[in-house]
Amino acid sequence: MKNRNVLALDLAKTVIQICKISNDGELIYNKAVSPNKLRQILAKEKESIVAMEGCGSCHYWSRLSEQYGHDTRVIAPKKVKAFLQGHKTDANDAVAIAIAATQFGMKFSQIKSEEQQTLQTLEVSRKLISNELTSLGNHIRAYMYEYGITSSKGKKGLRECVTDVLDTEDKRLPICLKGTLNMLWQRYKQTAEQLKMAEKEKAALVKQLEPCKRLLDLESVGVVSAALLYASIGNGKSFKNGRDASVYVGVTPKQYSSGGKTYLMGIDKRGGDKALRAALFQGAFSVIHKLPEKPRTTKQAWLIKLVARVGVKRACIALANKTVRTAWALLSKEQVYKATPIAI
Repeated sequence: MKNRNVLALDLAKTVIQICKISNDGELIYNKAVSPNKLRQILAKEKESIVAMEGCGSCHYWSRLSEQYGHDTRVIAPKKVKAFLQGHKTDANDAVAIAIAATQFGMKFSQIKSEEQQTLQTLEVSRKLISNELTSLGNHIRAYMYEYGITSSKGKKGLRECVTDVLDTEDKRLPICLKGTLNMLWQRYKQTAEQLKMAEKEKAALVKQLEPCKRLLDLESVGVVSAALLYASIGNGKSFKNGRDASVYVGVTPKQYSSGGKTYLMGIDKRGGDKALRAALFQGAFSVIHKLPEKPRTTKQAWLIKLVARVGVKRACIALANKTVRTAWALLSKEQVYKATPIAI
């Protein structure tokens, strides 16, 4: 912090609170500004520490402040709350952010590049459309079930059932309800097409990005996992090693130490990157499910022994942990993954 001011930002859509503290610890100002005014301030200020909470638009403002040569620090909101004094106001929040940004040992969140944020945005949108499709399908099933009409599992069973019910000769559903059912079904088909377009657009982008193409070589990584891995880890420079990246994702055991004794427990399901962890778990489960009787690589041999010792679910978490560490090595060292064959 030597010879550098601190600019703490409490971000919002139309009004942003900015708190400026000098390198001597003196409060210079704490005021509300517009986004355009903030851009001007960041451009005119000398090299400073720019701090903000991890929230909507924080990556945009972080990239912008870095363009002007500032040391940008993004802090998790729960870490800032410990430094809040008085009532929760924008001015007090900005002061708390400034204090948290200058604390020794404080860990900051990584700043996502535009490519990382683009992949994350596409995945969130794809997930939203997928959830909407599932919700709409469940509603259509319930719509017909209220009149004793049940459909088979899966999209094919739903399609066949709706087609039969909408037939003019089918009298199981009241005629006045068939118009609404047809409208819901058309919306379902439109949403399904939109989901395919979203997945196609995302897959095309993943295959264009060179880091993602290298991640796809990993056994348990598909298009979804590759995109989420790159969105979370980036070039790997934000982490000291692969274990730090695994902790960030949330695939390492929780540790409880007291009196010189260390206890390792299960993973923290509330923390980390839940979407990435779920995708890695599903990918690991698929790999373990298809393990051959005679392993051809050292990883397959390790997995076979691990499953026999601890079970499938724990082996899935262990493989997810190893995948994140390997992905960090590939991204940070710009290497290509090659499976190690078993020596004959």
